[in-house]
Amino acid sequence: MQSFTRKQSKIWSLLGRRHGRKLVVNYKNVCVLMCGGKGSRINTSSNTLGKKIEKPLIPINNKPLIEYTIDAILNSKKPFKIFAAVSSNTKETEDFIKYNYSDRITVLRTQGKGYSKDFANLIHYFINKSYTKEQEKRYTRNDNILKRIKTQDGIFECSKILFLPIDLPLISTKTVENIAELKQQTPLISLVIDKNIIIEYGLLPTPYAVSIDNKDYCHTGIAVASLALFSSKVTKITSSKIEEESIIFNDPELAFNVNTIDDLSKVKEYFSRNYELKKPETD
Repeated sequence: MQSFTRKQSKIWSLLGRRHGRKLVVNYKNVCVLMCGGKGSRINTSSNTLGKKIEKPLIPINNKPLIEYTIDAILNSKKPFKIFAAVSSNTKETEDFIKYNYSDRITVLRTQGKGYSKDFANLIHYFINKSYTKEQEKRYTRNDNILKRIKTQDGIFECSKILFLPIDLPLISTKTVENIAELKQQTPLISLVIDKNIIIEYGLLPTPYAVSIDNKDYCHTGIAVASLALFSSKVTKITSSKIEEESIIFNDPELAFNVNTIDDLSKVKEYFSRNYELKKPETD
C-alpha cells in the first residue's frame, strides 16, 4: 500500500517515517481511502475511455471518481482525519492528492501486493501509531515526550478507522457519518448490501458475497476497524486472523460500485437523469 514535495506534502510510508512535526487534535474518526489497486477490470475490459487511466482518476461529469468520496468526507461536520492508501499502481493518483489536498489528506504508500495484505499492514500500522489515555495523562507536563508518543495527526487508541473504497461515487456525507456511528463488538466489521438491491438497479453484483439467514449479500468494500478492540500487544496481523463481523447496510448508494465499464455507464446514467434512489428500510 518516489518522493514528491510540491506544496510541502506530508507523506507517511509503511516502511519509513513521515516528514514534518505538528501536534493537532485527537481524531476519533479516521478515514482511509483505499486507492492503491490496479483497477484491471475497468482498465482492460474496454477501450471506451480512450486511454488507460488510473481508476481513482476516471472522470465522471468532469470530476475524478475519487473526489466524490473525498467530498462526502470533507463535507461532514465530524472531525475526520483522512489518509489515502496508494501504491506504485496509482502514482498519478498520489500526485493528484498531494497537489490538490496536501493540507487535508495524508498519503500512505502501501506495497500494492494485493488488497488483503495491504489492509493487514494498514491495520498494524495504525495500532502501532495510536496512543492511550494513560500515556497522555502521564506525560501531560512533558510536552516533548508527549509529542513523541502521539502521532502528529492524533490517532487515539479509541479511534475508529473507516476503510472506504474510492469507487462508490454516490456515497453521501450522511452515509459516511452513519457508518462512523455503527456499534461494533468485534475488532473489524465489513458492510454488506442485499444482492437484490444491486440487481434492482441493473448493476452486476460483486462475486464477493456472504449468506446471512439464507439470503445473499454482497460486500461493499467498506470496513470499520476499532483500535480499542485490537490487542495492544499484536505484533503481526493477517486479514484471515482478524475477528470480523458482517453488518447489513442496505443503502442503495452503496450499490453503485464502479468496477467495470458497464458500472461506469450506469453511474453516468444516474447523474444524467438524477433519479431518486429508494431510501433504505429501517427496522
